[in-house]
Amino acid sequence: MSTKFGFRVVDVDSHVYEPQAVWDDYVEPGYQAVARSAFWHGLDGDGNAVTVLNGAVAPELNRSRLIRQAIWRPGSTPESIGSLDPEVFCELNPGAFDPVARLEDMDTMGVDQTVLYPTLFGEYLPLVENPDVAAVLSRAYNDWVWDFASHCPDRLIPVAVLPLQSSFFALAELDRVAGKGFGAVVIRPMAYPSSRWGASSSGARVQKAQAPIIGSGVSERRGEFVEGASFRPVWARIAQLSLVACLHPSTGITSPEQTSAGSWIERVSQRLGIGHSVAEPVAYLQDNAIFLTAACFHGLMEDFPDLRLAFLHAGASWVPLTLEKSETYLWLSPNTAAAPVSLEPEHVFMDHPAAVSFDSWETSVGDLTDLFATKAAWGSRYPHHDSAEPAEAVAMLDTCGVEASVIQALMGGNADALFGLADSKRR
Repeated sequence: MSTKFGFRVVDVDSHVYEPQAVWDDYVEPGYQAVARSAFWHGLDGDGNAVTVLNGAVAPELNRSRLIRQAIWRPGSTPESIGSLDPEVFCELNPGAFDPVARLEDMDTMGVDQTVLYPTLFGEYLPLVENPDVAAVLSRAYNDWVWDFASHCPDRLIPVAVLPLQSSFFALAELDRVAGKGFGAVVIRPMAYPSSRWGASSSGARVQKAQAPIIGSGVSERRGEFVEGASFRPVWARIAQLSLVACLHPSTGITSPEQTSAGSWIERVSQRLGIGHSVAEPVAYLQDNAIFLTAACFHGLMEDFPDLRLAFLHAGASWVPLTLEKSETYLWLSPNTAAAPVSLEPEHVFMDHPAAVSFDSWETSVGDLTDLFATKAAWGSRYPHHDSAEPAEAVAMLDTCGVEASVIQALMGGNADALFGLADSKRR
């Protein structure tokens, strides 16, 4: 139990920043060269980020020399982060890749358990074109993050990635990580161009056409949104294995359009001459809202009532409006009578094993406890530059007049219930 707050605090949305060891030590022998050609990331001697994707130099996540995804430390504030010189490399927080340093930061913050998501693999792995190599890279990352978390398995909770370029490979990796002891997998809510190898109704692989997007700089293969029919076997297996499906968007600014919102938003930002990425505050919530809307219209929660869902890194405020609009347009749809879905999506969501992460400054969660008391779970975004500490969330909730038992649920109890952290088989 945390001595800082008097109750257990679970950080449901934190990140690692993948080190060279993922490629050097965890990619299987014989695949080193092809894996580095498909996706590799590193820093040169001056601290400049370099990323290779599908044999070419890829767009970077940052416009400046600041690696914003791994510079926050306990005690950082928006003012201190904002005052950094964007043209001067800032040393990365060791807690982003060193489990010992991570645990020290958790102790400082008063965090008892933290759920770990990728950073670079969240942005680039879904864009790898070769399904076989995507599977190799997925295994490498999953084995690395498992070893990272094994330094303190009671406190560090790893989430596995999947090679969704191929449902065949994704199903195989699902079985492998479940057997290893993972309790959750991360799925980026986007259209997967590589879903050309989706499973047909007979279980056979089906090849779909591909076409480039002119000017995107990345080859685009026309695929299917991850909530679509080709992915139903994956959702079914996740539910069957009692894993949590963690819907975690990425900025998508390196993605070809038609896979996520970020690349288009970023182009708008650049044309307006805005110095900071506008995709970052917008794309996360847009991509998660698209997924939840699709799930409401397509009956994902009705088809898999035991499928545990976590919506991360987009705040929680978008959820009530998304559910309300889904209900309105389901009623307005001329196909409503034939649709095998509920016309009351809010009721479906509230009855479903699901949670949504909220940010430390998100007062709407404190003001709408009738909706969020059992559905929201605090997340720090550590070590991204927009991270915040649990003390800020507790203070916000207290200022909103939230009663103590609800604060405890929002700061740890709801995450514990969804992820089964208290009695996880992994530990």
